[in-house]
Amino acid sequence: MKNIGFIGLGNMGKGMAINLSSNNYNVIGYDSNPNVFNELSVENISEGKNIEDVVKQTEIIITMLPDGIAVKEVWKQIINFASENSIIIDCSTIDVKTSLEVQKNAQNKNLLTLDAPVSGGVMGANDGTLTFMIGGEEETYHKVKNLFEIMGKKNILCGSFGTGQSAKICNNMLLASTMIAVGESFKLAKNLNLDLEKLYDVLSTSSGSCWAINNYCPYKGIGPKSPSDDDFKGGFSSALMFKDLSLAISAAKETNTKINYGIQSHKKFEAIVKKEKGHFDFSYVVNES
Repeated sequence: MKNIGFIGLGNMGKGMAINLSSNNYNVIGYDSNPNVFNELSVENISEGKNIEDVVKQTEIIITMLPDGIAVKEVWKQIINFASENSIIIDCSTIDVKTSLEVQKNAQNKNLLTLDAPVSGGVMGANDGTLTFMIGGEEETYHKVKNLFEIMGKKNILCGSFGTGQSAKICNNMLLASTMIAVGESFKLAKNLNLDLEKLYDVLSTSSGSCWAINNYCPYKGIGPKSPSDDDFKGGFSSALMFKDLSLAISAAKETNTKINYGIQSHKKFEAIVKKEKGHFDFSYVVNES
């Protein structure tokens, strides 16, 4: 299976597709914005004329799309054109209900499916260090496990269909809440006249250690390079984090789960979006009082 279709070549999909191409896979891509191929052509990723063209040339199709509406629309076309036993992998972050629906439609056409949302942001996509949270059948997973190993440093089969999406919304709810707490810790430290570099040295090696500190410190010039060093440009947008938190809240309502911190985090990101600052990286939330 050397021919791979990749639909959705935005900030995340672009890096993932490049890593596959760099490992001797023939990647045929499609994106609603054809300008992305100005750069990708250099990476030996060919442009499909449309979704049908991509699907008919490939045995495996990966989608990385912004929301459930887009996934429904694209998967409908994929299902119509794909050959029996083709494998469709959705790496988008969407609601569990939609994920199960589109996968069921595909399976009715004898297609194999996985939901495989990712964590690690744009840097992880570019560097091939993503974590994949995967839902589906073990046999299908093992057929494409090598692709996850190329695009990421870790992949976990979480269970049956939809469990990848479930794991992702739980992960992002925790990440959002953690980033807010990191911001508050730094604000308090600043008001206590504590050197923020010294605080970083403490937090990154003590009981306060977390991913948001060690890999994505939201303060310029502290820790490894992150979007805060570029005025919060790029990265994983606040608008997307707001979307993911909305998914978590919907899931909590459906399951009668109390998520007090999740609700508070949702309100913080909602405020950012309402101020038309949703394009900034999600770590921008530390600037919200």
